Amino acid sequence: METQGVEQNGKGEEVREEYLQMKEEMRFLLHRVTQMIENHYDDCGRPQTTQITNFVMPNKIISELGPITEKAASRDDVIKSLETVFKYSTKTMHPFFLDKLYAGTDPIGQIAELVTSVLNTATHVYHVSPVFSCMEVESIRILGEKFGFKADRIDGTLNPGGSMSNFMALFAARHEHFPHVRKQGWQPGDKPVIFASVQSHYSVSRGAMVSGMGTENVVQVPSINETGQMDPLALDRMIQEQIDKGNKPFFLNSTAGTTVLGAFDNHNAMADICKKYGLWHHVDACWGGFLIWADDDKKKVLFDGISRADSIAFCCHKGMGIPLQCTCLITNGKKDALRKSNTSGADYLFHESEYSSYDLGDKTLSCGRHADGLKLWLSMQRHGFEGYRKIANSALKKAEYITQQIKERDDFKLVREPAAVNVCCWYIPPYFREHPTEYDDNMIINVHKAIFDRFQTDGRCIIQHNPLAEFKLPNFFRLVLKCEKTRVTDMDFLLDEIARLGADLKPETFATETEKHLSDQR
Repeated sequence: METQGVEQNGKGEEVREEYLQMKEEMRFLLHRVTQMIENHYDDCGRPQTTQITNFVMPNKIISELGPITEKAASRDDVIKSLETVFKYSTKTMHPFFLDKLYAGTDPIGQIAELVTSVLNTATHVYHVSPVFSCMEVESIRILGEKFGFKADRIDGTLNPGGSMSNFMALFAARHEHFPHVRKQGWQPGDKPVIFASVQSHYSVSRGAMVSGMGTENVVQVPSINETGQMDPLALDRMIQEQIDKGNKPFFLNSTAGTTVLGAFDNHNAMADICKKYGLWHHVDACWGGFLIWADDDKKKVLFDGISRADSIAFCCHKGMGIPLQCTCLITNGKKDALRKSNTSGADYLFHESEYSSYDLGDKTLSCGRHADGLKLWLSMQRHGFEGYRKIANSALKKAEYITQQIKERDDFKLVREPAAVNVCCWYIPPYFREHPTEYDDNMIINVHKAIFDRFQTDGRCIIQHNPLAEFKLPNFFRLVLKCEKTRVTDMDFLLDEIARLGADLKPETFATETEKHLSDQR
């Protein structure tokens, strides 16, 4: 479609034709997509009658999207593809999307992502991203101080995800203890060893793999059965055992909010042990970190001693509801540790200047870097500290309420007393309440898998199910109560919905399904 006429700026220069065409297309697309977004908001705002998913197999989606061809598609064809996106995408903004550690976002974060795409700049050097670089540095400072770090000891970056932040903390520790590795690689006499809880995120082992030290040099420390916390006595003993073998421990990954049980390690005990043996103490607070905003009396036991850590990773796109991905790595008293461990001597790009401390790319593993600072800054500005305090306090209150409801019902059983906002429980269908001896581990696994499948096809919520191998626990539901759009009054509905979907399950259900599967194979 051709535009009519031209537009001029204050100096009389005509706006180029191609930009007028782009502006007209953006106006058209925004108009059409805005209606889809508003409908999406409405659907998510009717949680007890709106399904989170419209589950179909991949061939159905691919068919509806249509082909990519030599010829450019029309705008209407593109709009049709966007309609397919909304039709089949999981509604993470739905208040009962409790399957993952992230959920939907809010308008300020969504608008920030749009503006970031329009401006489309990398935050590797200050002169191409001055505002975004300032926002990133200041956001890191604000969050570091929130965790108790002193402002003059704070450094850090924003990264695409918790895994990358955990990697970079490990690499910084490696450079502090084995500075030759960055250029020369590992030497036979290095014998590096790192430590992490059995409950820690798998990115720790991946970091060992990527660093070249190998996953077999990650020592997994057992957890305390009742709490899921890393056992400090076992850690101390295992570090000494490695030293006695001639190995060189240098890094501990502890956790503030484990993925499954949501456990918070004893930060003071971990810090004492790291000080004793000279280890870099990194806290993976990617999940539980958002609770740092809670009232002091609610968060004290969760974060006591975390200010003693050498570094913290924290995913703002989880409990803070900022659009994916937006993760902080914050160091404490390790000025330039990130730059020293990652710099690559790219003289064509990084130059000394009065603002070179804002050239952030040289202390990360990326060159092109997404401008995540904008959505983080604007979200903190829009909500204020008070807004995030309400979100954190509300999450803890919901977890406390639903825990009590589970204890009072005979069709649910707690797996462990929650440390914070991960509530883990088993559902017991009516048949198995009447025949408890038949509800063995295999049947528990079958029941929870069956209900999870029904979440996809017939449910009004999605809740993750998983086993816990360390404690030999069969599959259970893990509710992660971080979504600020979920109400305390929704907690009873969630339990009732699980019960509705699982009420008819009995041994014959799975025998029939097995027979059908074998018949289909034949």
